[in-house]
Amino acid sequence: MSFLDKIGILYLESYGSQCFKKIYFIILQKYKNIIVNFDDPLGLLTLNRQKENNTLDIETSGEVYEGLKELESDASVKVVLIRGNQKFFSSGADIKELSGLSSASAKSKGLFNFFDKIKEINIPIIAAVEGYALAGGMELALLCDVIIASKEAKFGQPEINLGLIPGVGGTQRLKHYLGKYNANYLCMTGEIISAQRAYELGLVSVLLDKNNFFSEAIKVAKKIAEKPKSSLIETKKLINSNQLLEEGLEQERKSFYNLLDNENAKRGINAFLNKAETEWKD
Repeated sequence: MSFLDKIGILYLESYGSQCFKKIYFIILQKYKNIIVNFDDPLGLLTLNRQKENNTLDIETSGEVYEGLKELESDASVKVVLIRGNQKFFSSGADIKELSGLSSASAKSKGLFNFFDKIKEINIPIIAAVEGYALAGGMELALLCDVIIASKEAKFGQPEINLGLIPGVGGTQRLKHYLGKYNANYLCMTGEIISAQRAYELGLVSVLLDKNNFFSEAIKVAKKIAEKPKSSLIETKKLINSNQLLEEGLEQERKSFYNLLDNENAKRGINAFLNKAETEWKD
């Protein structure tokens, strides 16, 4: 047992379980790119790669999954809320990391494995979106069960501008949630839309003012967390059950990996990194 573990036990014995949880995650924070803490009955997970606009590299996606598991393992947590910062919820994949990957290496490194595992989390997950939720960042929000957004938030699937497509469910979830034509428009244009437009399309459940956004989002999350945990879990399971969606997600993933080896992807990624115009092959 480590010294820090002993400190945690001392707090548990001296102050009781509630105080222990709050102190434990201040002292024993073990993540590099996220922050995990409690606000009973909520678990809070904050993306914390601010210098990289909260991009989701493999390491960060792994921490998100592990953080969600850790929060769910606490019996008092009924709902998890994921947030970024005021400028970026998440700008999506780490393009520098992506530029060094081929189809084969992306598969071997498990580029999307941790995103796929998020479906293992049984309790509701709420995305609290301020600023931009783009590409994989938007797809992370789509993996959640409820999306709360600031009126200043922006959403988009701009992967096509890199010669790619969404790889974490964007084409399939948008098709199921918003309909074929809205999904086609967002994924084919790469257009970034306002929170108001996302709300009108049915993507955003609750739209909040920028002022006091986080405290108001907490109130919405706690409104859900007031309900019976067993009922919340069963509701989530039933609403998420969709065999056709699973088949579509598998096909989307194959297409993403195929395009990663395509010349257009190489040109698009290089142009992005060099802030240049892209000359497409076709």
